[in-house]
Parts: sequence; structure tokens; C-alpha cells
Amino acid sequence: MSRVGDWLRRRVGDPLVAELRQGATPEGLATSVAVGGAIGILPFLGLTTAAGALAGRLLRLNHVAIQAANYLLFPVQLALIVPLVRLGEALTGATETPLNPAVIVERFWESPATFLADYGLAGLHGLLGWTLVAIPAGWVVRRTLLPVFRRLSPKP
Repeated sequence: MSRVGDWLRRRVGDPLVAELRQGATPEGLATSVAVGGAIGILPFLGLTTAAGALAGRLLRLNHVAIQAANYLLFPVQLALIVPLVRLGEALTGATETPLNPAVIVERFWESPATFLADYGLAGLHGLLGWTLVAIPAGWVVRRTLLPVFRRLSPKP
């Protein structure tokens, strides 16, 4: 197996199979991974771990599965921030906000209040784009993983 495949099996697959062996249901695990994946692509850096923990607590989902999906999707989250903001801007007819990472970081450290004034609306646009993408994507992920987890679940 490739190094990446081996890493994914050890860091993602094995913990999820272990959750099934410890009594997690395939339905609950598929839902937890789907919710964790949806949260994992939120267009706000630094919020996904806390959001996943909160969702797990409120929805009584599997925290291991939520955070595994969340962490696995970090590169995808980075890649989707700009497209999600642009989707939200297109849907609302807003003008495009400049999203140069160096400028964003500089403005944040200069003045968080000014940063929020300048980029708060872009964040809302990103949230709108995320809502339209994450809900159907989460549904597809759950439907796809459910038969896989049922097959991997230990038989009583």
C-alpha cells in the first residue's frame, strides 16, 4: 500500500472501524462523518474543531468520527474558502472582496475591529456558499458511507 494509503488507514480507517467494534452504529458513524465533513469545510479558519465538538454534543454524535473527518478535510477547507465566498457573493449580487491572504492576515493583526468591518460581509457570503454546498454534500457522504460502515460493522 502507498504511504498515503497506509497513513489514511491508520489515522482514519482504523479509528472508525474501532468505533464500530466498540458499539457505534453504522448509521450514527456515517452521520457523524458527514457532519464532521460538512463542518470541516466551513470557510472560517480556527473554528471547525470547536464547531465539531459543539455539533457532536448537541446532536449526540461520535466525536472521534466528527474530528477525523474535520481534520482530514483541512486542505479542502483551505481550497474552498475563496470559491465559497465567491458563490455567496454571486448569489447576493455583491461586489467581489479582495481575498489576498497576506493582506487579510496583515489587516487582522493591525486591527481586529477593522478586519471584521472589512471582511465580515465576505465571511457571511462564505457562510451562504457553504450552506448551499455542505448540506447536499453531507447527504451524499452519509448515503455513500452507510453501506460501507454496515459491511465493516461486526456481526452480532
